[in-house]
Order: sequence, then C-alpha cells, then structure tokens
Amino acid sequence: METQKQIRCAIYTRKSTDEGLEKEFNTLEAQREAGENYVKSLKHQGWITIPEHYDDGGFSGGSLKRPALKRLIEDVEAGKVDMIVVYKIDRLTRSLLDFAQLVKTFEKHNCSFVSVTQHFNTCDSMGKLTLNILLSFAQFERELGAERVRDKIAASRKKGMWTGGSVPLGYTLKNKKLIIEPSEAEIIRFIFEDYIRTRSEAATTHNVNNRGYKPKERRNKDGTLKNNDEFNHSMINNILNNPIYLGKMPYKGELYEGQHEAIITQELWDRTINLKHDNLKNAFRPSRSIKHSLLKGLLECECCGTMIPTRSKHGNKYYEYYSALKGVKEGVKYKPCKIGSVPAGELDTFVIGKIQQIFKSPEIIKELARQLEEVNPNYTASTAFDLVNDIGEVFQYFEPATVHDFIAEILEKVILHKDYIEIKLKPYGAQIYENQLIGENPNYCKKSLILKYEVTFGRKRGSVKIVEPTNPTKEHPARDEKLFNAVTQAFYLKEKMETRKWSLAELSKHERCNHSYLGQIIRLTTLAPDIIMAILEGRQPKLLTLRRLLRERFPYSWAEQRRELGFE
Repeated sequence: METQKQIRCAIYTRKSTDEGLEKEFNTLEAQREAGENYVKSLKHQGWITIPEHYDDGGFSGGSLKRPALKRLIEDVEAGKVDMIVVYKIDRLTRSLLDFAQLVKTFEKHNCSFVSVTQHFNTCDSMGKLTLNILLSFAQFERELGAERVRDKIAASRKKGMWTGGSVPLGYTLKNKKLIIEPSEAEIIRFIFEDYIRTRSEAATTHNVNNRGYKPKERRNKDGTLKNNDEFNHSMINNILNNPIYLGKMPYKGELYEGQHEAIITQELWDRTINLKHDNLKNAFRPSRSIKHSLLKGLLECECCGTMIPTRSKHGNKYYEYYSALKGVKEGVKYKPCKIGSVPAGELDTFVIGKIQQIFKSPEIIKELARQLEEVNPNYTASTAFDLVNDIGEVFQYFEPATVHDFIAEILEKVILHKDYIEIKLKPYGAQIYENQLIGENPNYCKKSLILKYEVTFGRKRGSVKIVEPTNPTKEHPARDEKLFNAVTQAFYLKEKMETRKWSLAELSKHERCNHSYLGQIIRLTTLAPDIIMAILEGRQPKLLTLRRLLRERFPYSWAEQRRELGFE
C-alpha cells in the first residue's frame, strides 16, 4: 500500500500594532489556535503542523520587512515547508505587488498557502480572481488607514501638539506633552549663545564638549543604548535649526504655535538664523559639482579616511579642493589632517598622468572616439584619434559625470599618505594597464594592483603642490605614438565599414579624407598579429615607421612581412 505523503504546514500570524500582546491570550495565539485546528481537520490528508512559530507582533502588512516572515521564506527556500496557513490573506500581506513576489517564491519551491476563514481554490481562474479582489480590498484598507493617520498627524501638528518621535534635548515627555527639562534646557541656551559668540558650529561643538555636557540618552529599536558620549557637528547643526526650541511646531515647511514652552527667545533665534545664512555664503563646504573633482568618491587620506570635494570663494573666483570629511564636519582646527586640503586640479592631473597609458589602449581609444562622434557628428574618426592622444584635451569634450564614470571604471581608490600616493586599480583597469606596459614599472605591484609613487606635498605661493623626487629611472623602450595610433585607428575604421556596410568611397566621404590614404591606413589591419602586438607594445624595429609602412607596399604573406619589416 502506498504511504500517504505528509504536508508540513507552517502557521503564520501577524498583528499591525503591539497593543494587547502582553495579554495572557492575545490575537497572535488566537490566530495560531485557529490555524492548528484547521490543520487537524485535514489530518486524514497528511497535514501536520511543524513546531516552529512564525509570529510578527507589531509589524505592518504593507512591507515584507518582518523578522518572522523572513524566517518563514528562508525555511520555504530550504524545503522545510509545504503549506503556509494564515487566518486571513491580509495577515500574510496587504500589498498586491508583495503578494505577487511571495507567490512567485512559493511556486518556485513547491509551496502553497491557505486561509482559514476565506475558502477559495487558486487552481482555477475564478479562484485567482477572488484572491486578487480580496487583496485589492486589503491594500485599499491599508492605504485608507495610512491616510487617516497622516490626516490626524497634520491636524495635531497644526494645533501645536507633539505627535511622537525622538524627544528633543531640553524636553521630557509627560502625558504626550513636551515639558522643559531644566538641566537640558541650560545646554540648549548655551549652544545658541555660544554660536552667536564664536560664529562657528565647530567651535561651539568643541566648547560644549569641553564643558562636559552630554547628549540625550537614547535607545535603539532593539533596546540597546545608543552610544553618544559627546556632541558632534551634526548634532549641533540640528539643534541650531530646530524651531521647537522657539516654541513652534514644524510641519511641511510651515511653523505653527506649539503647545509647549519655548527655551530660547525670538531675538536669539533670529540672530542665529541670520548668522547661519551669512556663514553659508562664504563657507568652505562640500562641492556638489564634479567638474574639477574627477576623483569624487575614490579618495582617502591615511589618517582621516574619506576625502570629499570642497570649495572656497575668494572674490568672484571659486577654488576647488579635496579635504578630509572629518575636518569639514568637525573643523580643521579640532580635527587636524597630516595632508590638509589638496587642490583638486593638482591631484586630478597627477593621477590621470599616472594612468594615462590605460586611456591609450585600443579598446579605450575606440570607445572614446565613438563617444566623441556621438557628441559632435562633425568629428571624424581621424580627428577623434588625434584628440585622444592628449587625454586632458579629450576630457574637455565630455560631461564631467561621464569623465568621472570613465575613471571610476578603472580606479578602485586613491590613498594619500604623507610621503607617497597609492593608486589602486580595479581588475579591469589593471589588465589594460599591464597590457600597455612597456618593460617593467618599479612603481607597480602586480599582486595588489597598486601603483605607488613617492611624493612631497609642498607649498608654492600659498598653494599645495605635489612634487615627485627626481630619482634616475631605467630607460624603457619608446613606443612610436604615430604608428601606434595609426594601427588602432585602422581597426576602428575597418569595424566602422563592416558595421555600417560602407564602401571605401563612402567612408572617405564621411571622414572627409582622401580615399587612397584611408585605404593605406586600413591595410595595416592585414599585418601579422605578432607584428601588430609588437607595435602596440613598442617592440618594433627602430627602422619600422608609419611613413615606411604607408609608402612601401608590404606583402600580404605574414612570413614575408616578418622578413621584410625586420622581425626575423
């Protein structure tokens, strides 16, 4: 006799709020008991309840970010569950989009679900329609509830009532109302008065901590204490911008008269806001532009960590720098950096100069040339290839964000040390760099993919300059740039002809170039592969020049080419 297959059932329960969960018999237990009874009624079909509990108390059905649901999905994926039992479908989710995602996961791992109180069969089209209608109403109910909550919060805020959240420093909460805490209110008044005196948030942060004042003790969602031993720049900035201390209640950019007492006067608030506005005009602050900050997001300092683009204004001119993030936030005076602020243009030029060989690789040149032609249809392949010889020149034709993306594809990070600079390449950039190397580079470590250069951060006329020591280096083979560019251009033009199915006459018309000359250039693609690699790597015989290749008709046979061109 064939043994009946067991169907392992997991019972999932959920309640949107944690209200009433402390009771001896709460709604989660009631849902589970109903589920267990339902499974028992189908025991004759092999249904059994697995002992694990999947209970989400105090979690909304509008999101899948629920701990018990996450465990349930993991067990489904591990093949531990065959059937999910819920009291109602909306216990599982109230979102049609989330439900579709769950069903897809269940079907993939041969798992089904059933509702205790809603009987329907999803095997036919009518059952699926019924399910979708139920879920639509569940989603509508959730959104309607959310609208009611938002309307209630808006009405309460406009009446000046406290509607919840972290209680600000200076107040305590009693009967859902903000009451001044005298000891903390003293800290708030000192912060506002000290900022008026010092005219600096960084200095105020330093003075507050020196006085031994401590931030408000707060708890994380998991019940652990949030470790804030002292004030930081962000906390001080938030306090100085918070109108609650003026006795107002903010809501969507508007201020309403609050039902709590003010800690500071209107005069002190106005002076603070005016001073912050004046300081903002000439502030040394992070730059939103990457026009002269091509290394944004890639730069680190050995002592301070992340460096960000900043700028300052002198007269009518802006100056771009890279500065340590800690120094910008906490103040250079209180968070000194070994490197200091480095002019963005100076550092960009240095780094691009060191990785310039990468941009001279055939694949990069072809991509740059293609994009240049897209930017301006008047550019021909010839002019594009002439431009990319000077990478600093070609970058002027692209949007700053595009240039930044080019560099980010190649570099992982740049780390500034007091005596040297490290340029760490991504695997893709390292592969191209190694292919373009002519001889050995003592500054490059193949194992770590790092270029390391000894430098000194010197000052000239008040500006930081990156100075490299003038140590003698080994002579490397010199690559013939004209020959290199011609070979690269030849493959690009040939690919263009084949892709667009152009004749040589059509190509010469587009390039505005003599068709005989183009024919000579494209003929370079018939060179033997080892000869092409030698030209790209700079290993060709000294007598082999572009002029010679174009004037003399070299044979098509690779063996004869090697003999006539000096490779044997």
